[in-house]
Amino acid sequence: MAWRIGLVALLLLWSAAAAARHGSGVIEPRRATPGIRLELVELPSSSGTAKYRLRAEGVPRGVAFDVWTKDFGQPFKEALSGFRTDEAGALVSTDASGRPRRLEDIEFDPGPYPRGAVWMVAIASDDHKLSAFAKITPHPIAARDGACTVSLELISLLGTRFLASGAGFVPGEYVDIELRSAGRVTHRKQRVSAEGSLPSDVVPHGGIGADLSARYAVKALSCGPAVEYEWGEAALKRR
Repeated sequence: MAWRIGLVALLLLWSAAAAARHGSGVIEPRRATPGIRLELVELPSSSGTAKYRLRAEGVPRGVAFDVWTKDFGQPFKEALSGFRTDEAGALVSTDASGRPRRLEDIEFDPGPYPRGAVWMVAIASDDHKLSAFAKITPHPIAARDGACTVSLELISLLGTRFLASGAGFVPGEYVDIELRSAGRVTHRKQRVSAEGSLPSDVVPHGGIGADLSARYAVKALSCGPAVEYEWGEAALKRR
């Protein structure tokens, strides 16, 4: 019995140490620290696999940072740890052999990913009080026609909802939004903002049937970008 009590105490001490190292803060994009900037830069690839490097600016010295990644529908998970800003302003850690490695030299690969889903990367201090975030869509659902663009972001874990956005349209113009899905076609009008963008538009899908393909089109006077995509289980396939 005594050894069991000792083991429980040891586990409690380990948990307390882990909690102390990461503090009680939450990794939350809305709490990003002003002045720290993080960017995901896509690397050239001939294999079709999306790979990225991280570029960080404004990171204070004397503070240890860890790298976290967030897969679609999952919480942030720690990927790398122990980075500090060197004299040149770069985030650097040491590998198992004691050699320094720069964050900018490390390749990040989200792996197979659903089309239209966002992948996020963050750097956060041990207590999570300092943080910065970057996001990218490895396989975007997007189209361009002239100066006009339209894109859809997958926002449902069931693959049934997307967030549509658009830019490059004539400010103040009314455009026609056409959605074709599950054998139905719907139309509605939207007004373009003064900046030439469309209001964010949640596109829901549902119904019973084998056809999980859809088409979202924006018809303006001078352009008509349209995207074709899949919803439901088909939208969650990783490629």
